[in-house]
Amino acid sequence: MWMAETADVTIIGGGPVGLFGLYCAGLNCLNARLLERLDQVGGQLEHLYPEKPIYDVGGFPHITGRELVARLKEQAFQYSSEVLTGVTAHTLDSTSDIHRIHTNRGVFETRVVIITAGIGEFIPRRMMNPAIDQFEGRGLYYVVNRLSDFNNCRVLVVGGGDSAADWAMAIADRAQHVSVIHRRSTFQCHEDSLRKLENNPRVSLMPNRVLRAVGGDDRVREAWLQDAAGDPLAVPLEVDAIIIAIGLLPGTGIFSQWGLDMDGNEIRVTSSMRTNRPGIFAAGDIATYPGKVKLIAAGFGEVATAVEAAQSYLSDRFRG
Repeated sequence: MWMAETADVTIIGGGPVGLFGLYCAGLNCLNARLLERLDQVGGQLEHLYPEKPIYDVGGFPHITGRELVARLKEQAFQYSSEVLTGVTAHTLDSTSDIHRIHTNRGVFETRVVIITAGIGEFIPRRMMNPAIDQFEGRGLYYVVNRLSDFNNCRVLVVGGGDSAADWAMAIADRAQHVSVIHRRSTFQCHEDSLRKLENNPRVSLMPNRVLRAVGGDDRVREAWLQDAAGDPLAVPLEVDAIIIAIGLLPGTGIFSQWGLDMDGNEIRVTSSMRTNRPGIFAAGDIATYPGKVKLIAAGFGEVATAVEAAQSYLSDRFRG
């Protein structure tokens, strides 16, 4: 099997955290490689949320996912690091000095591995209800590529987390009206987002509601909502579009086969982002430790810490 030249650092995962890690590696003059399993870098922001507004990255009061990815690529690609897309990591074997990552495109040797693979497969959770899913592509959205699709529309957003709140805020100024339903009695989004939605005259928040069916012809015309407590009566709501934002399917089980200390689908790390295996680090959503905050901004700090720790590891082990 083909084997690549040995890198100082190989980053697995080309989302925002991986891209910033690539920049940090270049800044430290490390021979770095980035492996991304999809056909382009950018992670969830590029593949699922290109027009989704982001409010919690330092220095950007408001920036779309696509714009942030473009800035991160510009920053990372100023160095001559190797970036490979369409590469899926499968297994890992190690000697005292080298890690070998076995992939669908050969074996990649590296002295250090930094895992920034996130915690999802970029596959949105679906309703798994034929009465609903049959309208995908006809006014029902699991992935939003153009905010203009919702101009002057009556939109229903399903979900109570940050993604649902962000989509509601993103389309509120262009939609005729936005209704947000959540199966629980309280919404789980950031408090600031909740206040903004509560104070927006074009937004109606509807807790304790679930989507039971969708009606229409060539496209969505109405959504049938039911009380989450189990009231059998479903009530129709006239809508032109529905956004389903109920999370992503987890998909990082591959790393549990690498001898890493796992907490569910997440990798336990120390304060320096070290895993239980020498020369392997993790950062971003896939890394966990006491007090973890899952923000892009936090991931940037984590991967910068991982690269600094990796450089120290390399100096002590190979360049001392």
